[in-house]
Amino acid sequence: MEDILKKIDFGNESADDIDAEELAPYFVEQDAFAHFFEPKEKFLVAHARKGVGKSALLQWIAYKTQRDDAEALVVQCRGADLVRTKFGLSTTPTTPNEHIHDWMVRLCTMVNRHLAAKINLALNDDRITLVETAELEGYKSRNIVGCLLDRLEAMLQKGGPKKLPAKNEIELLKRVKDRKVWIVIDDLDATYQNTPAESLSLTTFFAACRYLVKDLKDLIIRVSMRTDVWALIRLQDEALDKVEQYVHEILWHRRDFLSLLALRVEASLKALQVPLPEVPPHVQKSDAQERLLETVFEPRMPWGVKARAPELGPEKQVEAYQIIYTLSYERPRWAIQLCKLAKDAALRQNSARIAKRHIDEVWGEYGVKRIADLVAEHKHQCPDIHELLNAFRGGNRLMARGDLFAWINNRVSNHMAPRIEGMITRKPLDIARFLYRIGFIVARSDSADGNYEHYRFDQMPDFLTSRTDEDFGVKWEIHPCYREALDIKKLDHSHKERFSRLRRTR
Repeated sequence: MEDILKKIDFGNESADDIDAEELAPYFVEQDAFAHFFEPKEKFLVAHARKGVGKSALLQWIAYKTQRDDAEALVVQCRGADLVRTKFGLSTTPTTPNEHIHDWMVRLCTMVNRHLAAKINLALNDDRITLVETAELEGYKSRNIVGCLLDRLEAMLQKGGPKKLPAKNEIELLKRVKDRKVWIVIDDLDATYQNTPAESLSLTTFFAACRYLVKDLKDLIIRVSMRTDVWALIRLQDEALDKVEQYVHEILWHRRDFLSLLALRVEASLKALQVPLPEVPPHVQKSDAQERLLETVFEPRMPWGVKARAPELGPEKQVEAYQIIYTLSYERPRWAIQLCKLAKDAALRQNSARIAKRHIDEVWGEYGVKRIADLVAEHKHQCPDIHELLNAFRGGNRLMARGDLFAWINNRVSNHMAPRIEGMITRKPLDIARFLYRIGFIVARSDSADGNYEHYRFDQMPDFLTSRTDEDFGVKWEIHPCYREALDIKKLDHSHKERFSRLRRTR
């Protein structure tokens, strides 16, 4: 059994680094994803937090589309591929309408370049593939591939006999009528900063997509972006209320995480040619998946306050995947990282399966990685973010609004004035809102019966916007995945040594 844990592989953490064939055995195709593969849905946007699976979903869309429709033209790109400097555009847009037309030119040019590469046409002059604004008017109600092929053919005729092979390939492409074009754009907002200029550019992108899919036949667009950015621009532009029906958040629930981990374990066992646990036919899928996880994890683990303070009563026992779900902040990439760290801890202790004590051992080290992720993701918005997060070291995990502001005053504002999206501020409200927006703190509403609900920025973006509004009396909680890394008093000597090693190598 220990040999199995030693050889088990939870798979790659990032969909960007693997091809679709490798992703296929453990891609969790949620029911909520179904409409993303439907060609009748001409324009859809997936938004999610970092590590939730935006790139995996878009990669799967491109792969499955090409697999099911060999004639479809799939144009994949990142938001960084659409920056204006890559298109040699001669004018700079200023008004919203100019921005919209600018986006339409760039998107059609992306398709044109893809077609040119498909017919092996070597282009030394980008003006050949750059679609002009005036030309877009003539494309209405026509198939986009047909329009662009006609355009390329007309230009090639001016080039003489040397262009003949490419012209023949154009004729071959034209034989397939009504060819669908899928534009798949990942990380549209990769370096977005909350400035008026960038917000105008981003919001007009959605209008451009709406116009294109309405005017051109057989054009389908899929886009991914960050949840916090969508929440921000949605508040800034009333025109986006027409887009909201096309925007869907990627969410992972506990049962989705059960499927995620079970598929990862199953793929590893099959690769090792280890027989899967036998499951009677009448057993439900979720029960079968839980049995599969027992190959690698202890079936139930202590969790909650009582697990750390036995004097309060019997400890609460939950399934392993529920603990991983909570500590990973509902993000698959973070879950896989946590599983790998816990596996290493179990092997160091010669254990055959991962237990709660192994997760506890790596919790702090895992938290350091999470803070590093948060810094990398948002440093362009706040250069002082690392110092800002470290200001909460040793603090309470749950604070009322006044206590949170007092802590920020004492630990941050009295010592530094962080720059947040170009604005220097010492105001606790501004700093707290930024921490809420990036997910470092979450709002917690307690009920009289002892239960509570958490709210993220995308769920309640109006919180922390007013000096006088108490936000319904919610409290502010540092998410569990960051706590151990910020509370050194709870770490033993081995953890401190590991942290020191991580800092030296960063």
